[in-house]
Amino acid sequence: MSGMDLSSEQLAAMRPSEFRSLVRKQQWKTHTADGICRGYLQANLAIVPQDIAYDFLLFCLRNPGPCPVIDVTEVGNPCPDEAVARGADLRTDVPRYCIYRNGVLVDEPYDISSYWRDDFVAFLLGCSLSFDWLLKEAGVQYRMTGAYVSSIRCKSAGLFSGPMVVSCRLMKSSHDAVRAVQISSRIPAAHGAPVHIGDPAAIGIADLCQPLEKWEVAPQKPGEVAMFWACGITPQLAAMEAKLPVMISHRLAHMFVTDIPCAELMCSRSVSE
Repeated sequence: MSGMDLSSEQLAAMRPSEFRSLVRKQQWKTHTADGICRGYLQANLAIVPQDIAYDFLLFCLRNPGPCPVIDVTEVGNPCPDEAVARGADLRTDVPRYCIYRNGVLVDEPYDISSYWRDDFVAFLLGCSLSFDWLLKEAGVQYRMTGAYVSSIRCKSAGLFSGPMVVSCRLMKSSHDAVRAVQISSRIPAAHGAPVHIGDPAAIGIADLCQPLEKWEVAPQKPGEVAMFWACGITPQLAAMEAKLPVMISHRLAHMFVTDIPCAELMCSRSVSE
């Protein structure tokens, strides 16, 4: 059975290992990772050569908002820790990849086995799509518009520097905005609390209808509250600015799905819950 044959309810109820199996068999080519495996942590992917890996790790540690580290593989090993995703292979189990050479996107394959090198180190970084299930279960009403390059600067580390990429959600009301802060702030492994609330222009975003990648693009409605979270596309942009000889990442919205339940990552729960 391919992903095309499954209903939205079946996709939501799918186990991460089942999803990764479909991806590995390349039966997921027309899908992003949105709306699947309810309650499990999704992760952004970044793969760099060993001689660049320390700089990249330092960049992540200095910028935990856009780059929350979930796992780092051993040199040359494409498999994440068993506790993160049992039996997974990062060469085949991501819906789609991006290959960058000297800062330029050169390919977007579904399998990177032919690109893999013995000196590669892979990083899995938490993704904010992971807490969307929690927002929906709490009745938070919002629209997701896409990802944008902001004017917020990341802290530099070695070869890596540049602006923070952010994702935008338009909350229907101020009450929805408050609940979104309460819920997302408990999961720093999925970017945590928003980095900005309010006027997009204050962080250098001139037009919400011009994202890097579209989810639901429409003008902001009266009463809607714009909220911006750090985005895992940030290190891709930093790698492009550094003109690295090679870097491999996931394609935007095509995340790796881990076996980690988001509930296990929540820092605390409110008294009312």
